[in-house]
Amino acid sequence: MAWRPHAYLMEGELDNTVLGRVTGWLRFVGMAEPVRLDLIGDMHRDVRGTKIHLTGRAVDDEANRRYMEGFATLQRGEAGDITAGLEPQDYVDYPYIEWYSEANGRVVLELDPEQVEVIGKPIPACESDPVSREKQARNMGQFLGQVASQVGLPPERSICPGVADGRDQDEGEEVPE
Repeated sequence: MAWRPHAYLMEGELDNTVLGRVTGWLRFVGMAEPVRLDLIGDMHRDVRGTKIHLTGRAVDDEANRRYMEGFATLQRGEAGDITAGLEPQDYVDYPYIEWYSEANGRVVLELDPEQVEVIGKPIPACESDPVSREKQARNMGQFLGQVASQVGLPPERSICPGVADGRDQDEGEEVPE
């Protein structure tokens, strides 16, 4: 249910030098113009406060061009998990770029380490909190709720327990804002 266009990525750059915002551009096979990103949130601590340059391995052929049909050239929304997989590892040990787009829903790029170059020096980990897992769970819950609504699932069946009501799914505790 997520767009996973990593096989169609040619090149891009994400910028988190302004905290609370992730901006940038991505070029994909099949798209005449670059995709611009304007996201609320931050990258993970391994790259927070930097830019990251992405290099794709896309093959430009007709089949690859078709995949990107319907992908918006302006991606506004919420930053998801964005990491180069470096220390400190708050999520995964490989490059993972995720966002929640108003136009296209959840988008995920999973890359190899050699496809990511960090530009600049990250904010020291001791000066920065990890990305909130609770907030990421809410982002995913909202996305899944939207998908369920689009396929006609009744609202009472489309809410992830613990996400929509602000409670931790396993422990029944309140999720902090």
